[in-house]
Amino acid sequence: MRVITIGGGNLYNSDRVSGEYIAINNCGLTIAGQADSTTLRPRGRSDYLLLYVWAGQLQVQEAGRRLPASAGSVVVYRPGECQHYTHVARERTQAYWLHFSGTGAEELLQKAGFLARITPVGCVPEARELLRRLIHELQFRQRQYEMFCQAQILLLLATLSRGRQQRESAQFAQKYRRLAAVIAHMHANCQQSLSVSDFARMCDLSECHFIHLFREYTGEAPYAYLTRLRLEKAKDLMVSTTLNISEIAAAVGYPNPLYFSRLFRRHMGVPPSQFRKAMGN
Repeated sequence: MRVITIGGGNLYNSDRVSGEYIAINNCGLTIAGQADSTTLRPRGRSDYLLLYVWAGQLQVQEAGRRLPASAGSVVVYRPGECQHYTHVARERTQAYWLHFSGTGAEELLQKAGFLARITPVGCVPEARELLRRLIHELQFRQRQYEMFCQAQILLLLATLSRGRQQRESAQFAQKYRRLAAVIAHMHANCQQSLSVSDFARMCDLSECHFIHLFREYTGEAPYAYLTRLRLEKAKDLMVSTTLNISEIAAAVGYPNPLYFSRLFRRHMGVPPSQFRKAMGN
């Protein structure tokens, strides 16, 4: 069984570079057969190529390396770039392809977040449907099909970009979910005398890994975050209660009021008593 290619035919010559904001040259779907199928264009093309792997895997040759582009990946080649990729037969690879050009092509790719050669976006049914409709429009060429294709490209890039963002958000949440309980504990119990190693154990992480993730997530080291949290709570207590400074210091985790006063002044620029007076309490 040979490679099956379903295409809408060339709307324009592949060397054509449109002066419009965005314009399609051709579009189609390639389904791998019993043997691998390799595409090699050493000098690339004059237009842009976007490949959307719907099933299986493309193997992309890049700077002497073989990079896998699994199902749900977008592969982008810009004009003049060497195009070298393989449809892997054993993976039953299916990949949609779209050739386009235009004065806004690069801007749209950058806005969509397709800066790398391979970008995972996930298998997005809406994107596949848009590609099918593009193929249909190029096959039947009904009235205003060129305008329709232009609109479909914009919608396709936006849909794929949304898939990319949703995937990244899910990965972000999964990566940092263990920190959420620790941060909630800090906010609810900032007065407790807990060390960084205690917080790391709550996450079932090594201390080094916990510090790295915490800084990556919050922009601060754990102790700096906790200190800021305690001082913010102390400010609230100075304004909203009649507790004296020693009592406030103890309430936010500093049993030594002198140490608390020095720390407060270093971070806030004024001693606690002066801050309280300025706030009218």
